[in-house]
Amino acid sequence: MSKSFFCLLIVIFITCKATIAQDQTDALRYGFIQYQGTARGMGIGSALGSIGGDFSSLSVNPAGIGIYRSNELSFSPSFSINNNSSDYLGSSLSSNSSKLNLSHIGMVLTNAKKGNSYRRSNWKTASFAFGLNRLLTFKNEYSYTGKNYSNSLIERYAEDFNALGGLNANTLSAVNFAAYSAYQTYLIDRDFSIGGDSNKAKSYVPYEDGIQQTKKVFQSGGMNEFVISAGGNYKEKILLGATLGIDRINYKRALQFNEEDISGNLSNNFKFMHFTENLRTEGTGVNLKIGAIFKPVLNFRFGIALHTPTAFDMKDSSSITMESHTDSLLSNPISKYVQDTALVFNYTLYTPYKAIASATVLFNTHGFLTADLEYVDYSSMKYDYGTGYENESAAINQVIKNSYKSAVNIRVGAEAKFKDWSVRAGYANYGSPDKKNPSYGGRTVLSGGIGCRGKYWFLDAAIIHSLQNTKELPYVLARSNANVQSAISSNNTTNVVLTYGWKFQ
Repeated sequence: MSKSFFCLLIVIFITCKATIAQDQTDALRYGFIQYQGTARGMGIGSALGSIGGDFSSLSVNPAGIGIYRSNELSFSPSFSINNNSSDYLGSSLSSNSSKLNLSHIGMVLTNAKKGNSYRRSNWKTASFAFGLNRLLTFKNEYSYTGKNYSNSLIERYAEDFNALGGLNANTLSAVNFAAYSAYQTYLIDRDFSIGGDSNKAKSYVPYEDGIQQTKKVFQSGGMNEFVISAGGNYKEKILLGATLGIDRINYKRALQFNEEDISGNLSNNFKFMHFTENLRTEGTGVNLKIGAIFKPVLNFRFGIALHTPTAFDMKDSSSITMESHTDSLLSNPISKYVQDTALVFNYTLYTPYKAIASATVLFNTHGFLTADLEYVDYSSMKYDYGTGYENESAAINQVIKNSYKSAVNIRVGAEAKFKDWSVRAGYANYGSPDKKNPSYGGRTVLSGGIGCRGKYWFLDAAIIHSLQNTKELPYVLARSNANVQSAISSNNTTNVVLTYGWKFQ
């Protein structure tokens, strides 16, 4: 048995449990981070591993807190626009959405030695910080459509029945809600075809005649990190810092999947199928970040940082509806199933660990050039469904290992200073986590910005353009000749960020 086919069987085994709906793509949604935060930090491509002195750096390398010499309060509103285009089975669709967010708010309190105290003390500064950095924005809308003559989503639900042993009273009470709804709306029944097994479930969607498939997804919410950081400056040579990150997820998704008969055949017992799913995920997680920045000479510094996995306590709440039109099969051809109560499931998710190496070259007071190299092992993501679901946890974790790999992220930033003004530019490439399709899933980010600094205040602005191509299977089928085609999507996101801050003693 091939590894890919074994992976498909694992996916089907997991989805047969009515209480478990998480998969590897859900894990990646919360594990693939493109750092946000202040306009200055985002303007230099979030290459914050060794430059420091910016609140965003507390979520990258907390040793950056050792750069501070005064107290600081700052906040950053942002506005993002998403544009998506998708190709599926030879057809194209596009969509867009926009969102106003709070990218960061934070305070840094610093005790900086001065005069004789500075000369006598090895520790030149000690700082404490707390606040919020935004890590992910989920606001997005995308859709794709195409004519399919090879398979149907409803086949997936028939396979869910058959993975449990066929269609009978026992499996009707054990199968997931989506498969059960397909049975209740006459899209699935026993296999009464010639040579078929009447104990098995069969999809009665006549895809061979041609069906128009359309998927629409509406997402909202975000992931924020509340940071509590502390660190200091030792002899102006070593900066040390640590951040306790408390991450909060709020994710909502409305999914619609439609199949419409395009054959014009009025006697094939199928006109359309409309499936909808509403999902809300909430989670709170904890992680630890530690880092150091070394300053061997005045105009050069390098940094290292380690991030533990974030352990999330998650809760999913989901509900589905299914509506079908079966032409002349019934006197009332329209059937509808509505899940009467939301399905709630609690579980634990562990995101990847990270290691970051960075370096900065300073051009005296005229600016700097900085770069980060970040290693992330996406195959280390894990689910823990709790007692009684050990086999299901092991199965989905194996799917994650088979689907994802480690990746290297590169971030480069530069700043040029002209008295009180600064001009910034950045570039970032986030490597693809996809083991099977490495040319998809990565992300390229281009950014630029300006800033103005007074004695007690600063104002920064940045514009960030992000590009990502993804490959999505609309569903997975176990039969070897299913030939399920992927949808190719291109996402372009433009984000405008403003930061205003005050410095005080």
